[in-house]
Amino acid sequence: MSPVQYLNSVAEKFGDHIALDDSEIAVSYSELAVAVHAMSVALATMNPIPGSTVAICADYCHEYMVAVLAVQAANKKLLPLSTHASQEELAEIINAACPSTVIVDEKASGLVPCEEDFKIHFSQFPGLVYTYRDAEFPTPESFESFFQKAGENSGEHSAEEARKS
Repeated sequence: MSPVQYLNSVAEKFGDHIALDDSEIAVSYSELAVAVHAMSVALATMNPIPGSTVAICADYCHEYMVAVLAVQAANKKLLPLSTHASQEELAEIINAACPSTVIVDEKASGLVPCEEDFKIHFSQFPGLVYTYRDAEFPTPESFESFFQKAGENSGEHSAEEARKS
């Protein structure tokens, strides 16, 4: 059983119990599961290719836990980056690894040298949860089947175009 499957089973049984608690916020298992699913959908939407790399540059907090679980749920590879690294060090790692997305907290936002289109900020998490709270979540398998169908269709078009020539 994967960590995300375990989270989902715990959320079904103990949904209202507190999963994460710090001085600023308490998150129930149900809320955590929704946040993880919402983030995994956002990651899969940004790059639906299974196994693509997602970097995270943030200090440890409840959003960090959501991000790590969401990367797993989206069937991605996680690249943790240190908020104590210099901008040059981060640039070198990012250029070598070529992550499709970089998840950042406020501290790392200006530190990570990439365009904003590739970043998901912790400040966006509440909006993602609100958007996907009652939604049916696509699974990583649904994205895989989408690409298989797209590949088959593009192959059909190529064969069809070859016949026309």
